[in-house]
Amino acid sequence: MPALPSAIKAGPLTAVLASRTAVGAGVVDLVFAMRDPPHLPFHAGQFVSLHIGNDAAGVPLKRSYSIASPSSAGDRLRFIIRAIPEGTATDFLLNLPVGAEVRMTGPHGFFVLDSAHPGDTVFGATGTGLAAVLPMLGELVHRPIEGRRLLFWGARHESDLFARAEIEELCRQAHVELRICLTAPPPHWEGGQGRITQAMVDVLPTLRSPTFYLVGNGAMIVDTKKALVALGVDRKKQIRTEAFFD
Repeated sequence: MPALPSAIKAGPLTAVLASRTAVGAGVVDLVFAMRDPPHLPFHAGQFVSLHIGNDAAGVPLKRSYSIASPSSAGDRLRFIIRAIPEGTATDFLLNLPVGAEVRMTGPHGFFVLDSAHPGDTVFGATGTGLAAVLPMLGELVHRPIEGRRLLFWGARHESDLFARAEIEELCRQAHVELRICLTAPPPHWEGGQGRITQAMVDVLPTLRSPTFYLVGNGAMIVDTKKALVALGVDRKKQIRTEAFFD
């Protein structure tokens, strides 16, 4: 197992907004340049909590976002967020001037890659929960291949998919089979259809000693864990989760 994430926890931290780019329908890519400290060590899959202002009583407001940038590049933190109309965090982040400073704490979380896997590795992500998986794929690029590697990415519409060319290239480099599933696919769609829970259940008989990394919608995680455990997957040894409310 990697070093415990708590061993590298740091904070409070400060960073400045370096760029803000729309990368999909209602999806925004934010990059923050670290200032204090100038470099933040973290494990792929961890998150930080951003201070997004104060409430009416002056109490600080925080929102947590998975770090989407490589763990080897802790000087610039990338976040991929879903813009929620009239959302407090959305209003703050979309109106934050480039160059403005923000405070954050972290890194937090235990949703990190095992140092080695006994067999196949399966990622199941919905929506922008995929952000937590991106740095994991980057780490797998540099690891020996221990078994099959699969990524199931679920979304409702094709327009909900973001940074698709980047993700496809990263999967190619990491030798990961990418399977995109849409619950409301267009007529021309040639990829998977339906929820990724069923897609992962369907592939289970072909897998060898799989380790599952599930991130995204909380209901998806609950349903998938229940289905996998019912089919003999060990909940504690073979399933890692991170609820990511999109």
